Amino acid sequence: MTTTNHKFPMSFRLSAVLLIVGLCVEAISLHWIHPIAFLAFFVIGGTFLGAGVLLFLYSIVFQHAPSGSDDSRSS
Repeated sequence: MTTTNHKFPMSFRLSAVLLIVGLCVEAISLHWIHPIAFLAFFVIGGTFLGAGVLLFLYSIVFQHAPSGSDDSRSS
């Protein structure tokens, strides 16, 4: 059995962290009864979620091919 070492690129990890932080901010603001809670939910949580999604999509579109890969389509 061969094991391969697949490392996630740093941009995927950063986008996951941004998404988790955004979800945590939104979950906390849902339990907070104050007019500022909506702003925290929408502005802070939405910014983290939006940044995470955009970074994830950017990482998928502009992903570099791993070094040492043989591209047979270039012939």
